[in-house]
Amino acid sequence: MKTSGSLSLSAVFTLIAFLTACPAVCFGADAPSSNTVPWNDDFDSQYTNLTPLVYGTNGWYSTFSGTNSECAIVQEDVKYSDPQAAMVPIDVTLSNRFSNTTMRAVGMEMDIQPQLYDGTNPLFPAVATDVAAQFYVDSNGYFVVCNGTNWRTITTMADGRDALPITNSYFTKVQINLRYKNHTWNLKAWSNTTLMASTYYINFTSNMNTFNGFDIYNGNFAMYVDDVSVDVGGRQSMINGVPFDTIKSINGAHSAAINGVTE
Repeated sequence: MKTSGSLSLSAVFTLIAFLTACPAVCFGADAPSSNTVPWNDDFDSQYTNLTPLVYGTNGWYSTFSGTNSECAIVQEDVKYSDPQAAMVPIDVTLSNRFSNTTMRAVGMEMDIQPQLYDGTNPLFPAVATDVAAQFYVDSNGYFVVCNGTNWRTITTMADGRDALPITNSYFTKVQINLRYKNHTWNLKAWSNTTLMASTYYINFTSNMNTFNGFDIYNGNFAMYVDDVSVDVGGRQSMINGVPFDTIKSINGAHSAAINGVTE
């Protein structure tokens, strides 16, 4: 999935749970390469500087920019951890694909230095209807997540505190947890150790049953991505060391929600 390049759409991050047309997304005509979970990429030892992220290199594919024929590359000028990170030019989609992912919960983390959506033409970007989860960062630096088919700006965190805006001048760690058991997901984001944004579990846009990959589309100047990981089970909430997703009752009672999180 790629949002129209005619929009000034910046740092839209879309978790893909169903993939139909890789040649439309990927640079190159080769058959797509895919990874399995768990997986991670720090863009360091396996790449040299200026390596293009194309042709399924460690599962990566990249479109061309519509303006200057650039694709996503590994570079060493801007990074979260030494010595390198990925750079996604304007109007480029960087994607990665996975196979044999039948687990019921999947977690992702990555460090991003995004560009901010300018909030014009249109006020909100179009919702992709063929994905599990999607989000972007608005012009004020707040995360905007899709709950079902509706955009929601995170100005208040799950614990009731005010969310904090981020900027495009430093890296933010983003954590995504996907629960295919009940088609819900959540987002958390940190700057160093400061929690900037968090959500309760919200609804998938489309009720996908397996994790097959993700897309990152950038629509405004260059953005940067580092230290990407995908884990089995995700970063689930724990109660006495037991993942919340496996708990059916507490003290014999079946509850619709625990600490505000709906089962």
